[in-house]
Amino acid sequence: MSLSLLVLAVCLAAAYPLYQYATRRRLPPHPPGPRGWPIVGHLAAPADPIYKTYQRWGEAYGSDIVRINMFGHNIVATNSLEASTDLLDKRSQTYSNRPKHGMTMVRDLCGFDYAIAFAQPGQFWLDQRRVFQRQYSQQAIKRYRHAETQATLSFLRNLLESPQDLFRHIRYVFGRQLVYSAYGIVTEDHDDPIIATVEHGLEAAVAAINPGKFLVDVLPVLKYVPEWFPGAGFKRQAKIWRESVLKMLHVPFDQAKDLLDTRGLPDDCAIKTYLTDIIPTSRDPEYAEKVIRAALTAAYGAGSDTTVSFMQSFFLAMTLNPYVQKEAQREIDSVCRGRLPDFSDYERLPYVHAIVKELLRWNPAVPLNFAHASAQDDVYKGYYIPKDTIVISNIWAILHDPSIYADPDAFRPARFLRRVGYEPERDPDVAYGFGRRICAGRYLAHEVLWITVASVLAAFDVGRVEDEKGEEVIPTGEYECGFLQFPKPFPCTVRPRSAAYEKLVLDAAEA
Repeated sequence: MSLSLLVLAVCLAAAYPLYQYATRRRLPPHPPGPRGWPIVGHLAAPADPIYKTYQRWGEAYGSDIVRINMFGHNIVATNSLEASTDLLDKRSQTYSNRPKHGMTMVRDLCGFDYAIAFAQPGQFWLDQRRVFQRQYSQQAIKRYRHAETQATLSFLRNLLESPQDLFRHIRYVFGRQLVYSAYGIVTEDHDDPIIATVEHGLEAAVAAINPGKFLVDVLPVLKYVPEWFPGAGFKRQAKIWRESVLKMLHVPFDQAKDLLDTRGLPDDCAIKTYLTDIIPTSRDPEYAEKVIRAALTAAYGAGSDTTVSFMQSFFLAMTLNPYVQKEAQREIDSVCRGRLPDFSDYERLPYVHAIVKELLRWNPAVPLNFAHASAQDDVYKGYYIPKDTIVISNIWAILHDPSIYADPDAFRPARFLRRVGYEPERDPDVAYGFGRRICAGRYLAHEVLWITVASVLAAFDVGRVEDEKGEEVIPTGEYECGFLQFPKPFPCTVRPRSAAYEKLVLDAAEA
């Protein structure tokens, strides 16, 4: 960053806190937190991983809510289930806004202002929400089960043919499922242009929203700085990302419209009903199409990277915990008896469901809940939370709270099973968020993960590689930090359990 831009930023940042100080009245104290610099507060985001930093602060200050001030903007993190539920669920009327600050890069400059995840509550947001609820409710998602099964069978064959490309196969299988369920488009392989289009748009969004990465998110006025200004490289980068984001919005939707006019669309995709019935009969077809474009784009954006993260965590967990794999395989073998699982087994494989739940809890894909903002001044537990405060729920801390989950760092699916004399631990549903902003695709995500996990465990053994001395290489279990988290690359083996299962995978993929 150039000196001129930094000086401009500091001057602008100082103005608002001085105004606050001059006009403040006697109020309750803010939540506790580390002291920043006079006037400007903290000049940088907390150290990575941020969720562990927030957790440490909570322990140090003896409070389940902590606060920092960045350039005059209040940020409150809730580290407990109680505080998160009280604010984001029970007071959702106050805490359902999205921040005015902190999203300038992704929302204003990169063009993601249309997305339900970033939009403020209002009619456009509400109409998108209705599209989601209609297409991805607990009952509606059953229409996608055939496509999920076919994509999973293709994934198994890819694992059989090139297990060394595991992470690439994971990304493709979920991209394929989501593109089909939303748009009815059948993608042919990993390099399909539609997959590439939506992936580039999603990569741009994830990069743009990383906390503390761009000064413009702290000082939104910097978005007016011209691209040629020293230190304005973020403007040039945003221009590139914006192109990818808009392609993600328009290219698959327009291709689906073309398919409808030429070859037709399958019945088990979300877009068909809207193109054939809803949009043509709407009082405002142009507005209706705008809503549906945005909602279907969000369906891919919200589901792709999170399921990829959870599935990568699955292979890591199986590598680290072989006894979990064996227990699951015993259950699958007793139910399926030599065939691959399908959705007729959905209620008969409780341990597989428990594995999916433990994946959500053990290392949540989104460790810090998408930021909410207070719509008005509020007081909680005697602490003052001003209007426009950014409120972040520490999902990771909640799901690793030892008062809720015994031995929280261990991967133990059995914690979610009901047994004689043992009550299951709390479902990790907070991984999907809170209140009005809870993930509308959570039911689909669970089903997609369930069929993929069950099928992999039925057909394959996931194991540890051996080094040149013949000793097992145990992964570190470390994660890359960011808005989304993924396991750092780790070695593992993926081998068919037997020749019979190898034949089963090949036959099923060709059927």
